[in-house]
Amino acid sequence: MIQIRGTVAIYFVLFLSGCVDTIDIPIPQDTGEDRLVIHGVVERSDKIYRFFVQSLSTQNLQSGVEDHNRDADIDLIYNGQPIFSLQSGSEFTIPIDSFHQLYGGTRDQAHFNIQVQVDGRVFESESQSILENPEGGALKLSYVEREELNDIENLVTNAYVKLLVSTPVVNSDNKRVSFLWDVSGVYLFREVIWTLATDYDPRFCYVADRPALNEIQVLNSQSVNGEFVNDLEINETSADHRFASGYYYTVVQKAIDQRAAIYWDQLRKNIEREGTIYDPPAGIAQSNITQVEGPPMDVLGYFYTAGVDTLRHLSTRDETGNQPHLCALNIISEVCCDCILILNSTYAKPPYWDQ
Repeated sequence: MIQIRGTVAIYFVLFLSGCVDTIDIPIPQDTGEDRLVIHGVVERSDKIYRFFVQSLSTQNLQSGVEDHNRDADIDLIYNGQPIFSLQSGSEFTIPIDSFHQLYGGTRDQAHFNIQVQVDGRVFESESQSILENPEGGALKLSYVEREELNDIENLVTNAYVKLLVSTPVVNSDNKRVSFLWDVSGVYLFREVIWTLATDYDPRFCYVADRPALNEIQVLNSQSVNGEFVNDLEINETSADHRFASGYYYTVVQKAIDQRAAIYWDQLRKNIEREGTIYDPPAGIAQSNITQVEGPPMDVLGYFYTAGVDTLRHLSTRDETGNQPHLCALNIISEVCCDCILILNSTYAKPPYWDQ
């Protein structure tokens, strides 16, 4: 089903890892308990450090996301020393060279953690280095059909596109790394001429898509035999009109340590169960943030570091089942001749689109 501009959808989104790296984390309904959630990350790509920390409360959940933010004083700790403050829920980026010119040290020696002060209480995370992302990661697609029962219990054949990743699990420093992936995409929508007017020039729209909304894709490399993982499925989505003219996948691949992989895998299992990740038995997702001062208070969440790489793949018709255009399916829709009406569409071609 295609979404048209003007449709209102409300999500509680916790931004954990970059512009395309977002996960909808369901927070439990108000139980009368005042529980603190602290999530944070330091990422390093080829040229940029990115810092993000958010302090949240699980109280008063009937209103918008701003009401969930909890006032906090957040300090970034670099090699044992506080260097600057962060605003809860706002990211800060800085070129790697500029960071080390200002604060000293080298990327190989860098260790990070956070200190968060909330209502006279002080919380700290464990200090961590950043693992380099292994080189040589690649994506490919697989088209599959399955017989499934529909809503009225009839057996039908449904088609899907699987996104597969292959990558080393040992980096250039000879360190074994685990992975966290975030999947997003953009598909091309070509307008269709439904008029006899000779001056009508069909336009192209590029539509942002989130095929993996609220999914956690994580790999603990200790479960991998050898030093390479081949054709690991990190996404499956319906094969439909989005693949008619080209679908450009973007995968943010983050190299994380084993403890972070265990934490994210626990969250994945909790989300796959009904309920929310902070409701019992979700308490098994062990936090690495501890309280060091003030009256005792429960704290949930995690602080981690990640070496970041971006992988991309542009689909072809052959590898996605030769999907027909939306407007070739006897569907009369205004978007066929005015594609900007599609939700999250733009005329601007993404800079990486090489078609």
